[in-house]
Amino acid sequence: MRDYKNVDRYLTTLAQDIYPQPEDPGHTALAYKAIDFWMSRMTSCTSVLDVGCGTGFCEDMFSKVWKVPYEGVCLGQDYIVARDLARKVKKMDFHFLDYPDNSFDLVFARHSLEHSPMPLLALMEWERVSKYWLGLIMPAPEWYAYKGINHYSVMNHEQLENLLARAGWKVMWNDVERLPKEDMGLIPQEYWLMCEKVGI
Repeated sequence: MRDYKNVDRYLTTLAQDIYPQPEDPGHTALAYKAIDFWMSRMTSCTSVLDVGCGTGFCEDMFSKVWKVPYEGVCLGQDYIVARDLARKVKKMDFHFLDYPDNSFDLVFARHSLEHSPMPLLALMEWERVSKYWLGLIMPAPEWYAYKGINHYSVMNHEQLENLLARAGWKVMWNDVERLPKEDMGLIPQEYWLMCEKVGI
């Protein structure tokens, strides 16, 4: 029988590394660009869970612009800010989501997986609560390098897609394969991957 008490202790220790991510025009514009691109092609999406949502700044784009019910989860100071702004955000670790299987059409994860000390298990948990899709945005190490505060899981495309496949996701398209990039409004700082749930 597995004993998880040490894992729990490790995660509690790592929680001290969580830092606030104040909203800024640059990050907001990039997030909105990705959401607009994806949602314009996913007209059947009826619910979204934003994992590692920060202050929940993407709620307006999903719920007001695209009229899709939104929920976010985060930890730390960002949760307090989101709560005080009356955003639909819960205090929750995205490795241990308190939702039934197949709760949301889309799991949206922007600049959150790199903060996971166990990214494969996070992707498996997101697969569990998603009905259909994962919209994943990761910082490109070619731009940011492989280190950073609380960045435990920065990876290149090959490794990322390997983990996605093992966690039950099929990459429908990604920013490496799509051409011409200029038409997609892509930037070199981020990887964009839209994934379909195929099962673990």
